[in-house]
Amino acid sequence: MRHVNIIGNTHTRDEVIRREIRQFESAWYDADKVRLSRDRIDRLGFFEKVEVETPAVPATQDQIDVNYTVKEKPNGTIQAGAGYSSTEHLVLSGSYTQQNVFGTGHAVGIQVNTSYATRTVALTHVDPYMTQDGISRTDEVYERRSNLSRLNLATVDIGTKGFSERFGVPFTEFDTVFLGLGIEENDITLSTFSPLRYIDYVNQFGNTAAGLIATAGWARDNRDNVIAPTRGNYQRAFLEVGTPALDLQYYKATYQYQQFLPLTNRFTVAFNGQVGYGNTYSGETFPIFKNFYAGGIGSVRGFEAGTLGPRDTNGNPLGGTREMNGSVEALAPLPGADRSLRALVFVDAGDVWGADETVLISDLRYSTGFGIAWISPIGPLKLSLAFPIHRQPGDLVQRFQFQIGTGF
Repeated sequence: MRHVNIIGNTHTRDEVIRREIRQFESAWYDADKVRLSRDRIDRLGFFEKVEVETPAVPATQDQIDVNYTVKEKPNGTIQAGAGYSSTEHLVLSGSYTQQNVFGTGHAVGIQVNTSYATRTVALTHVDPYMTQDGISRTDEVYERRSNLSRLNLATVDIGTKGFSERFGVPFTEFDTVFLGLGIEENDITLSTFSPLRYIDYVNQFGNTAAGLIATAGWARDNRDNVIAPTRGNYQRAFLEVGTPALDLQYYKATYQYQQFLPLTNRFTVAFNGQVGYGNTYSGETFPIFKNFYAGGIGSVRGFEAGTLGPRDTNGNPLGGTREMNGSVEALAPLPGADRSLRALVFVDAGDVWGADETVLISDLRYSTGFGIAWISPIGPLKLSLAFPIHRQPGDLVQRFQFQIGTGF
């Protein structure tokens, strides 16, 4: 090996790409390391295309160069989303994300989601290489507020605000351990007609509860691309613990698994599943605002967000301390030169259960549907239409969702 050359990076700094390369100059050529380096560069998500060539060095018999040619794509996105449901009416969301600030590889994001009933504001900064060894750092400041009465769920207003910091420590090419700490404050505002579950919780703990939250996790990622993967898998185990230092004393554990299988060079099947469990270690009631919820985008499409699972005597959804959901998608590019324009069909399943309920597979809700995903010149576009195929009386349906963003 003589030289490793980077070609085409007009915005991204050279060192941001080179730190992903595992085939070093003046070392023996290793085809596996060359392919691994190409995949690592592609997984950055900064480039539309990454190609590799290994030309022979002129006038030599035993030397080659490795040329990685990249095509930059817009890494900043202003994204807007909209949807409609019978409870939240028009749902609007927006975010600003820059995945590659000034070509440094740092990411910053501002997310705002608002509707008739909910509001979320979050600011995020990610430094993927805080140290030369690849330790990452993520900082987040957030505020969330939900007026459940406007969702026809309960006459309760819940607010959460906080700050968290998390570090990622890689220990293999594909595995990373995460450790973090955060502090947050939750407040619950009741009315005369609030559900008994919320009234009991406030009587026991008060309207305001603070938590010093410790987090730990592990992730394995060997997907070929983080934006539109076609092969590989992603696994994530995560533990969140409210420490004894403040009011909230609980734990939540989740495990997620994704698998992408290329059936042909055009068709990909994607599997996604997640399970979760929550409890307290102090013998007190599990914080109701830490419950798992099912239904909606990212869970079971075709049902309104957060409405599946246990309900109180008045029919208000309560969420649960255990969750299970999964999906299967088949994706294929539509005819034409743009392979990022893909059609998809899917089947979703999921539900949540309360602490005093038995987890039964027969409780799972199912839906199926189809849609389109496209990395368009103005940003990512997603359209989906879902149909519940197993539902219970009182389930709320939301069939159509779309999202469109603007790249720059």
